[in-house]
Amino acid sequence: METRLTATATTAVTPDPPIETPVPTPTPTPTPEPDYCRKPEEDYTLVQHYGFLLNRRTLSMLEYAAELYSGEIDVAGAAITQGSYTDAVSASFGTHAGGGAVDLSVIQPGTWKVLYAEIEPLVLALRQAGFAAWLRDLDELYPGSPIHIHAIAIGDRHLSPAAENQLTGASGYFRGYDGLPRENGIPVADRHGGPIICDWMLEVGYADLRSTLTPEPVTQD
Repeated sequence: METRLTATATTAVTPDPPIETPVPTPTPTPTPEPDYCRKPEEDYTLVQHYGFLLNRRTLSMLEYAAELYSGEIDVAGAAITQGSYTDAVSASFGTHAGGGAVDLSVIQPGTWKVLYAEIEPLVLALRQAGFAAWLRDLDELYPGSPIHIHAIAIGDRHLSPAAENQLTGASGYFRGYDGLPRENGIPVADRHGGPIICDWMLEVGYADLRSTLTPEPVTQD
């Protein structure tokens, strides 16, 4: 008996492509700026304060720094040793010739005791209030120069060119340096940890100018 094989037609079934589930693009969450960031009032009325000339903007920033600091040094009062709009001290390099500049004593009144424990908290408070502020140590500016805190009010419209240079120049605050030009042209790092930058500073044209240096590769002999 003859057996016949019958071919059965088959249809190739192509599977459906897998359904791709779209991966949502993460939306960066902006970091809220700290509560202490407060834009200064734009009041440039000149006032005589403790025998020194300041504009009202600078004085209000000092008063705010005093609130943030709450320490022993009288930030907005008797601790002021040099104000603004003056060329009285040649070692200031013209930084006090315009507005926004102020020097503060860190010596306990009636003594020769330097209040070392108060320096970092006060520098921090001044920076939080909107100043570029640094300690100027004994003999740092010239032989016999007194220890004090030097501060420049960021964004002051009356800043002298020398004061503005301390903010954005080659040795400037926003570059992470101490604000002092050196004869060898090599800036010195900010001993207080770098700038505090608030949104209002960015709004008036300042920026973080610090650069990240890539170390040169080490070659094997």
